[in-house]
Amino acid sequence: MVIAALADKHVPVGEPIDLLNVAFLIKEQAKQKRTNKEHANQEVQLDLLCPQESCKNLDAKTVTHLSCFAVPDRITGRAGLKELEAINPSRTWNFVEINVTRDELKKMRQQRIKHLIYPLDTVLDDSIGCAIWFASRGEGFINQGELKPYRSPAKVVLTGIGADEQLAGYSRHRVSFKKYGLEGLNKELEMELDRISSRNLGRDDRIIGDHGKEARFPFLDEDVVSFLNSLPISEKADLTLPRGIGEKLILRLAAKELGLTASTILPKRAVQFGSRIAKLESNSEKASDTCSRLKLLSVDE
Repeated sequence: MVIAALADKHVPVGEPIDLLNVAFLIKEQAKQKRTNKEHANQEVQLDLLCPQESCKNLDAKTVTHLSCFAVPDRITGRAGLKELEAINPSRTWNFVEINVTRDELKKMRQQRIKHLIYPLDTVLDDSIGCAIWFASRGEGFINQGELKPYRSPAKVVLTGIGADEQLAGYSRHRVSFKKYGLEGLNKELEMELDRISSRNLGRDDRIIGDHGKEARFPFLDEDVVSFLNSLPISEKADLTLPRGIGEKLILRLAAKELGLTASTILPKRAVQFGSRIAKLESNSEKASDTCSRLKLLSVDE
């Protein structure tokens, strides 16, 4: 949200900004039959999924299809869209709903994504890599008075990686703080920033580049990193405060300055959970486990 709000200040007013929002179809949801309760809640679902007036006339089949992709990130994304529209109503904000079925996920993982993720091979790499690949492809639909297919023509993708690693955004940072205090938290953040290139940046750059697009990491700009490193941790985060406030505190304050509202107090939600891709596979898998779905067969095999 902060990146989008900042982009609005630099992109010419006449040019649109595409907001890429990816959701994965949960197998159980796809097979579930509509119940009387779903019929009763149809209007509520439409308000959440398609708030524009024209969507009130969508048929039941379309509503059911859209509701299968009502993942947490889709709901908060639509709320965020309203905040951005309030900040600059003259801007064309394209909220691109990218809906991925299980079959398409399996197909593209085997054809392209696992080769791009290599040599990384964990369950976490699989989840994040797949989510980023579909998001950066930019194929979905937008609703500007009517639902229509859309493919983002943007050649640059801005991502928010680096904010959590520098501003104590992950739940593990609270664990470090509780166990070892500010000194332990500082060491944890230093370690994460040191390894971010090998753990994240190469993977994300390869995946985004597969679509002929360039990745940009604003939070890892040299000036941004230098500035944040010059601040004591107490000015960047306050983990004595509740989730949704204490982590990334300086970023939340910046968001308020930019005119953002409800999104400034949302707790961190990782893309694999917000998009629901993590729900598609075995619940017994751990993020650090080697992912069998990413296995590359040798020529001999």
